[in-house]
Amino acid sequence: IAVTVNRPRSMADVSDAGPAKRPRSASPNHAATPFPEKGEDTTEFLPDRGLLLRHGTSLSLMALVADWLNASEEFEQVDPSADWEKWASRGQDLSLYYAALIDPAEDGRGAVRACLRAVLDGVPVPAPPHNARLIIDYVATALEARGMGLASLLVSFVTRAAASLSPPANLYVVATEDSCVYWMGRGYVLEVSERLNARLNVFNDTHLLRQAGDPEDAGDEADLPRRRDQPWAQLSAAERRHASRLRFTPRAGG
Repeated sequence: IAVTVNRPRSMADVSDAGPAKRPRSASPNHAATPFPEKGEDTTEFLPDRGLLLRHGTSLSLMALVADWLNASEEFEQVDPSADWEKWASRGQDLSLYYAALIDPAEDGRGAVRACLRAVLDGVPVPAPPHNARLIIDYVATALEARGMGLASLLVSFVTRAAASLSPPANLYVVATEDSCVYWMGRGYVLEVSERLNARLNVFNDTHLLRQAGDPEDAGDEADLPRRRDQPWAQLSAAERRHASRLRFTPRAGG
């Protein structure tokens, strides 16, 4: 992706990560889940790519991704502790989730080829009557790995993972003005629920999109005070566009 940023955000560099079909055959007791336990991560080898897929919510994975992003000239300082506190303060059901593609021939941050961050809300077991939710926050690809479809691979992976839950998690994207059209062309629509925006859209220059066709989620009225407390809640659309320092240039093959 080509970006000028003050922090990573949602990604417009996906060529083939459209909505996944949503199977509902998994166990009703939520025992089967593709997501590791909270605070842990898991790694699997992708033989067709020669890469490792490491994903989960562990502090060590969070630190690795932050170290990699901070070493990039495209990103200003990323503070994983501040990010974690931002989301943790919004409820115990929320957790930061990372998926990274890693070259097994290298070590440390230099081994990272691409990463995705999402927010898990009520995964794998939501608090009734709310649905589980997965919110894509950002995807980034190493300069030398662009054009290989790695960003698409990560988005497709989390899309399938969300769909495999029983019931499936609803999918959202936190998108800047520039990237909304891209995502809307790939099956996402604007989420107009004030309750869900209060809970999930924590930034001052983004829109909350949802995957079209997902089950209705009414949100929780208890989240509304969060929106009013945010200093940018009263900004006009023009002011929000002006406030944004992020620019996306979609490219095929991410």
